[in-house]
Amino acid sequence: MKHLLYFALAVLVFSCRGTNDPVTNMAPETLLQVDSIVRTGDLRLGTNVTLHWYGMDQDGFIKGYHITVDETTSFTENTDSTFSFNIDAGQDTADIFLTVAAEDNEGLIDPTPATLLVPIKNAAPEVAIDPDGLLSDSAFIVATVDWRASDADGEETIESVEFKLNAGNWIEIGTSVSLLSFATDPQGNVAYFKNAGFVDSIPGANLQGENFIFLRARDRAGVYSAVDTTSGFYWKAANSATLVINGQPEYIGSTYKAWMDSANLVYDYLQMDAVSGAGIPAYWDPTFEIIMSSYAKIALFTDATVFPTKSGDDYLLNILALSTQKFLQQGGKLFTAS
Repeated sequence: MKHLLYFALAVLVFSCRGTNDPVTNMAPETLLQVDSIVRTGDLRLGTNVTLHWYGMDQDGFIKGYHITVDETTSFTENTDSTFSFNIDAGQDTADIFLTVAAEDNEGLIDPTPATLLVPIKNAAPEVAIDPDGLLSDSAFIVATVDWRASDADGEETIESVEFKLNAGNWIEIGTSVSLLSFATDPQGNVAYFKNAGFVDSIPGANLQGENFIFLRARDRAGVYSAVDTTSGFYWKAANSATLVINGQPEYIGSTYKAWMDSANLVYDYLQMDAVSGAGIPAYWDPTFEIIMSSYAKIALFTDATVFPTKSGDDYLLNILALSTQKFLQQGGKLFTAS
């Protein structure tokens, strides 16, 4: 009986001692969905890479993850992310060292985080000018172009878009898509506009020969796109304060010109032909708004002929309604006959 009592007391003592001893928290473990990426040359990944990871904890649960990319650490509760990696300016490729360390519910971080070397390659941006943005071979005062820039690494990686007129300097125009309009004067100076808003004036128009507008984009790695170029076009500047616009057949316009000449009036003349497309801009707005702003007086002759626009055919008076309204608001004088 005495032996049984001693045994019961021993069990009780050792049981109490085990309950009071602290249990050591076990560190979580972190794993990446892939443990290595073997890609070289053109097979390297782009700068936008999606990665997945997860964590395990034997005595608790995972609270989140510490992500370190090139010594910069952030915390997330997510188990995946799309990374937009940077490549140093002037470099074409880079190897990005990334670690992921899980943190458990008691704040213990995995001392042996998952690691990955990500081989990336920068993609050059691309820029394109709408080939329909100019008349095929000529521009009356205003040349308007539409353009788009893109980058396989993401459009947010494009840092600037630039244009150049003929042999001039490259000029930044930002990255937001816009219609670019260029208006020349008799001295060859060119005012350029973004979505009809005046930006600045530059020299460089060739009033005796062909003109070219060049466009290029640059990404955050300092890499430039291939240069896109408009077709060559001849440029005519405003040479008087009066403009005659004829939207009727050319033979009728000859009558109007005879009237003007008999009155010894100095004027510029624009013949518009709905059939051949002569004198018709690809972008009526803002092209005609800028053209009209170059004159003090305008005579507009038209009839029931419909003209093509980007949104469908319409009468000339309807097409030019907004431009003529702004012209009149700015103090211009307008005569119309139809």
